[in-house]
Amino acid sequence: MVRIEDITKMVEEDLDNFYEDGKRFKGHKLLLDFDSSEYDVELPETESIKPKYKKKKKASVFVKPKSNRRSLF
Repeated sequence: MVRIEDITKMVEEDLDNFYEDGKRFKGHKLLLDFDSSEYDVELPETESIKPKYKKKKKASVFVKPKSNRRSLF
């Protein structure tokens, strides 16, 4: 049989360990430097590049066949 005092003591120890672990890594982010790098990028000189558009699709109009006409379609 487990006592309630033993369980609460174990829970408190686990919480203490959790908070200590959180404080342990607090200063480590200062060891790494994440400054932005500067790159010298030269773009090729081109004169007025025009975008290529897709051709518009044409849709034909559907004509509903009449029942009094005899046709294949």
